Amino acid sequence: MARLLTEKTKDRIAAIIIRGGGGFVILVVVAIVANIALQALPLFYPASAGQLQIQEAAPNAVLVGADSRQEVRWQMTRSGEVVFSSPDIAPIRVLDEGAVVAAADLEMQGFVTVLSTEGDLVVGRLRFRDNWQDGQRSISVRWRSAADVLQLGADSSWAGATASMDDDGNLLAVIWTEDGSVIVAGWSSDDEEWQRAKEMQRGALRSAAVASDLRTIAMVGRDGRLHVMRMPTQTDLQVEGVESNVTAARFLIGGGTLVIGAEDGSVQVLLQVPYVELRNGGREAVKVSGQVIQPGQSAVVLDSDLASLGRNPDIEVASADPRVRVVRSLKSMPATVSCIGSSWRRRGFLVGADDGSVGLYYATSGRRLLVDSWSNRPIEALTLAPKSDGGLAIAGGQVLWRSFDNPHPEISLRTLLLPVWYEGYAAPKWVWQSTGGSDAFEPKLSLWPLLFGTLKATLYAMLISVPLALMAAIYVSQLASSWLQNTVKPILELMAAVPSVVVGFLAAIWLAPRLEASLFPALMGFASLPLAVVMAVSLWRVLPTSVRSRMPEGGELLLLIACSVAVIWTASALARPIEGWLFNGDFQRFLFTKLGFRYDQRNSMVVGLALGFAVIPVIFTIAEDACSAVPKSLIAASRSLGATRWQTAVRMVVPAASPGLFAAIMLGFGRAVGETMIVLMAAGNTPLLDLSPFNGMRTMSAAIAVEIPEAPVGGTLFRVLFLTGALLFMFTLLLTTGADLVGRYLREKYGRF
Repeated sequence: MARLLTEKTKDRIAAIIIRGGGGFVILVVVAIVANIALQALPLFYPASAGQLQIQEAAPNAVLVGADSRQEVRWQMTRSGEVVFSSPDIAPIRVLDEGAVVAAADLEMQGFVTVLSTEGDLVVGRLRFRDNWQDGQRSISVRWRSAADVLQLGADSSWAGATASMDDDGNLLAVIWTEDGSVIVAGWSSDDEEWQRAKEMQRGALRSAAVASDLRTIAMVGRDGRLHVMRMPTQTDLQVEGVESNVTAARFLIGGGTLVIGAEDGSVQVLLQVPYVELRNGGREAVKVSGQVIQPGQSAVVLDSDLASLGRNPDIEVASADPRVRVVRSLKSMPATVSCIGSSWRRRGFLVGADDGSVGLYYATSGRRLLVDSWSNRPIEALTLAPKSDGGLAIAGGQVLWRSFDNPHPEISLRTLLLPVWYEGYAAPKWVWQSTGGSDAFEPKLSLWPLLFGTLKATLYAMLISVPLALMAAIYVSQLASSWLQNTVKPILELMAAVPSVVVGFLAAIWLAPRLEASLFPALMGFASLPLAVVMAVSLWRVLPTSVRSRMPEGGELLLLIACSVAVIWTASALARPIEGWLFNGDFQRFLFTKLGFRYDQRNSMVVGLALGFAVIPVIFTIAEDACSAVPKSLIAASRSLGATRWQTAVRMVVPAASPGLFAAIMLGFGRAVGETMIVLMAAGNTPLLDLSPFNGMRTMSAAIAVEIPEAPVGGTLFRVLFLTGALLFMFTLLLTTGADLVGRYLREKYGRF
């Protein structure tokens, strides 16, 4: 009895350990998923603002700003003097004589433009510097000119000025008068001199803005009309979609995005959309996106419309001026927009209104992040802090400022899941491009290219692995001889032991170049495989019974292998002559010029072969076990009723084993979805939305592996990659849940077997 109690105690202890271990594993998995989700959750937190700070403005202040830490605020006065909030910093005189007519901040950190009543245009920068003495930090400021003073001459009609600077130190300034004269001048950092363009008449202007690429100027007339001019040709660009009276305009970093505010409080984002001019030099009319171009005629179309033409040698393509189009209408301000302040680092901007309200916006996501009343007087000047973490304004003789907590303004469900119209694009698109070569780069973090690439890689892998693995499992379990079963099954299961990094390396270094060099022969050989099967079956049927009876068990497989080798060798031998006859010896060129398919060395076919090789053992092992688990009595009963081995396998074994076969396919699908190294090395990592087998893709797992080491911790890309991981987990969870439901249905349907 004591021994029996001891055994029961051991059983209880073992059950507790097993259950506890299982529960611990579940808790660990849940904790991992929760941590991934928590890392991604801050992407969707709303922006917040700190307490509004107020101080009296300097007399006649026209411009306001701050250092990068927002510790020192400065004001530009009408007298041409810059005063600081810190009493330890002495005022700086910017103008030698005269008073300030207009002052504007540039899109680059600390640069301002000042126009005096004497007609002097001054462009310079306030440079803040930390000084350390006896362990104490102090801040010093000095003024550094960006160019020589542009002397325009004293004139009481000077009304305003603005300018912009590129990364090389070149300047483009716009100065206008009360009577509508506009002067454009450019400073060359190489020649160190100003060059004035021809003076123009544009009517009375309210404000103007210059793009950071120094090629585009936006002018807002006092009549509410918006004019956009292309430099250096001084060509007016066509503006589409602007209906309200415009009161303020501002270019954002990058130069191609223009933000405007209107009298009714509306805020809109405009982009320069690329166009091209097409000339039909052929003899037949050509239709392009609804436009019919007759022979000898020309038409201006979107740059993206060229794809519909293919490679038409009769069409001549020439450059055309872009058009400025409204691409996003944002939430309106409560009153007439009075001024706009842009960020130096990204596409965020502040909008001030006549009722004293200030709104924080982001152009790419089209979001109004914050809006609040700062004053009961109109906002006269507005500046976004250097790090976009605060804003400063002048209203009613007061300087107002507050901090912002806004770490991920570029992310929204719209930018993640819907097509977005990015700067430089002819239409909204799904794009994944997380990094660029300059600070002006606009992050493009759409998840659809990654999801599409994951499904594309899985599709090509399953097209190869599922038929081969299932047919092999049915044959080995039901039709093959015992010696063939004992040989094939261990070999296929041993394939699972090959590391995926080795498979990916071989696919990228060995398979991809050989497939590129012999693409047409490889396609012909693959296409001829069904012919080999038909030939083997036909030969097997015509063989006399006496001959077939003397062949060893499994001889039909040897015949199939022999026929396959013969057919593939013949197809490969004929491939080169056929390629020369049909495609002038270059099948890849035919694909590109006639069908529009560009062949990349690392493409979907390479991924399908390599990933299929890795998935076959998973599907085969489970499918073969499911087929072998069908009771022998059922098989014997089927055979005794006169069914052949093939009929028994197809009509009785496969339905009975269908739950296991479906589970094998789903596990193989999950293995393909989560694979990283093979797609990382063999797919080319190009995030394209294209089902073509001749180009590559970027999968969700490959994107995480490639970009997470370079993503700043806590940054937008870092959290978007964690969101990608959470979505990948949810995708596999839904997949396995659906597979379990289907498996239950199949077990209920075929449970009588």
